[in-house]
Amino acid sequence: MRRQLKRLLSQLLSVGIANLGASGIKTGLCYPFFYCHSCPYAVAGCPLGTIEHAFYKGKISIPLFLYPVLIIVAIASIFGRAICGWLCPIGLLQRVTSRFPRKNRFGKRISEKVPQTVKNKLRYVKYINLVLLVIIAPHLIGFMFTDICPVGFLVGTIPISILNYGEFVPNTFFPIAAVIFVLFVILIFVSERGWCKYFCPLGALMAPLNKISLIYVSVDKDKCIHCNKCVEVCPMGIDVPNMHRSPECILCGKCIEVCPKRIISYKVGR
Repeated sequence: MRRQLKRLLSQLLSVGIANLGASGIKTGLCYPFFYCHSCPYAVAGCPLGTIEHAFYKGKISIPLFLYPVLIIVAIASIFGRAICGWLCPIGLLQRVTSRFPRKNRFGKRISEKVPQTVKNKLRYVKYINLVLLVIIAPHLIGFMFTDICPVGFLVGTIPISILNYGEFVPNTFFPIAAVIFVLFVILIFVSERGWCKYFCPLGALMAPLNKISLIYVSVDKDKCIHCNKCVEVCPMGIDVPNMHRSPECILCGKCIEVCPKRIISYKVGR
C-alpha cells in the first residue's frame, strides 16, 4: 500500500504542476502526459495538440513534430508507460472512478458480456486515433482530435465557459465534443481505465516502448502458483502471469503488492 500512496502523491503533484498557469507561469514545453493546453490554468502544451499543429492543413513541420515525440520517446524509453500510471492527471481521474466498474452490477454485466477477443481488438482503436485523428485528419482537414477531445472538454471547454459566462461562443464541433465527453464519462465508470485501454492516442505512442524500456515489470513464471490475484487487481486487464513487457502495462505496481510469492517485481535493464 505504501507504493500506491507514493503513486497517488505523484499523480497529485502532476496535477499541481499541470495547473501552475493559475499563478501566471507559462512555458513553451509539452507535458509528458495527457492534458489539454486549452485549460485556463495550463502551464504547458498537450503533446497531441502540438503534433496536430505540425501537420495542420497540408503543412508539415518536422521540428514541431519531433519536439513532443522525442520528449515522450525519451521518457517512455526509460519508464515505459509508467507515465500513464504515475503522472497523467486523466489516469488519476480514472483511478478515482475505478471502484465503480469493479463494484456496480451494470459495469460488471457489460464487461462480462463483451468477449475477451473483442476487448483485445478494441485496444487497437487508440492506434487508429493516433494516426487518423492526430496526424492524417489535421493534415487533410484541420484540427480534429483537439476539437473533439473529451479531456479538452473537461479541463478546457467547461472551465472556460464558466469563467467567461455569457461570453463563451462554442465552435461547430461543440455538440459532437459534448456527446463524446458524455460517452467518455460513461466509459470510465463502466470500464476500469477504459480510456487508457482503448482510446488514448498518447498511450498508443508510448505502448510499443514498453518492449524496450529500461524499467519494466517482471514475472518469474517458473515460480508462479497461478492464484490470479495479480490479474484481479490489474487496472489494465492484463494476463499478468503470462505477460512479458506488455504494451498495456502502466507499471502501477498493484500486481507486485498482491503477489503472495513475491515473484513480481520492477526490473531495470533491457
